[in-house]
Amino acid sequence: MRKTAFLILFASLLVSSCNSTSETRIVVNNPLDMVRNDAIILLTRGAISQWTEIPSGLWPALKDDSGSYIPSQVDDVDGDGMWDELFALTDMAPSGHQILSLAFVSPEEYPSFENRTNLRLGSHEKGYPELLEAKRLEGVSFHNYAGRTGAIYQMEGPAWENDKVGFRNYLDQRNGMDIFGKITPKMVLDSVGVEGRSSYHAPAEWGMDVLKVGTSLGSGGIGYTYNDSIYRVGDNGSGTYSVVFEGPLHSRFNLSYSDWNVEGMSLEVIHQIEIVAGRHYFQGLVTYTGSEAQLDLVPGIVNMKSDTLYILKLNENYTGLMTHDYQSEDTTLLAMALIVPTGYLKSYGKTRDTGEGITQTYYAVLEAVPGKPTPYRFYALWEKEDPRWASLKEVSEFLKIEAERWTQSTMLEIIP
Repeated sequence: MRKTAFLILFASLLVSSCNSTSETRIVVNNPLDMVRNDAIILLTRGAISQWTEIPSGLWPALKDDSGSYIPSQVDDVDGDGMWDELFALTDMAPSGHQILSLAFVSPEEYPSFENRTNLRLGSHEKGYPELLEAKRLEGVSFHNYAGRTGAIYQMEGPAWENDKVGFRNYLDQRNGMDIFGKITPKMVLDSVGVEGRSSYHAPAEWGMDVLKVGTSLGSGGIGYTYNDSIYRVGDNGSGTYSVVFEGPLHSRFNLSYSDWNVEGMSLEVIHQIEIVAGRHYFQGLVTYTGSEAQLDLVPGIVNMKSDTLYILKLNENYTGLMTHDYQSEDTTLLAMALIVPTGYLKSYGKTRDTGEGITQTYYAVLEAVPGKPTPYRFYALWEKEDPRWASLKEVSEFLKIEAERWTQSTMLEIIP
């Protein structure tokens, strides 16, 4: 299995000297005065090599003070076949700390943990074999997609989930995003959208497809602005899907677009998407190249069943753009939100409701620079997954907490 990881981590690493002993102890601090479930710990190979000698052929893992392994995975970031990062999750008390021990384990004996994230792109061939990479369907748009993409790919394209929520992308020139509302923490999408099972548009024991996307950007789909117009990424040219890693705690893939023509410019776009266990969002990181012209990223939220966009100043660093209405396909309450870095946010708005191109979408305009990734997070909060999401106040308070978690990552210290 190919593995990789990404996280913007603000870590305080206090290293006194290179340690070649068999055990390295790490203090993990929670800087927030609140409970932090599934707090992220990210250790790079470079940092670990400063503390201790890395045994050839072994993988790092973390143990708590009882000697038990905490959930973790190792990730190959650059695809060279060698691990680059250790990714782990732990629960932390308000302003609390934990002392963990770094251990090295053979790949064959590496501890297994419950699968809490999952990627799925199934071919519509017999048995629905899983694809780690695929080309999207070209020449398939809103005008002619009926029956075509679904005949090639299970669920019409790649899907991704964790123990809270699921999403999918149409792997054709529609390039919209959709939401699977879940009422189970189990990984279910491997068997959704296969013949012999009920339609995922109808309620099932696991949940359902809760969103109608139409010609909008859906749940965090993307465009770019240029010369005061918004262009859907990938509405021409070619595109691919490729798995970067799939792990029990953290999974990532890329949607890549080539020869995307915008007013005579031929652009390349990489939309990196990752999902982490215990979260109600996916994180997007989008990069364009091919021109020095100024284009700005536009992630969106479908608004065909909502007439209010709430703008929330979550903290000094992040802004939320949110809808909250009876916009699930089963007529229950669904909140959708973009959380974006305030320093990137230039404006926000609403597309027209009819016509060609992107319609029925609230959107944010985020400053983008050629070759530099632009980040955002898209949240889906369905009242059937958690009754708290029926309350606008509860959702707003939750997003404020999420902004604090994004602002202040766990802090690490090495015990000499």
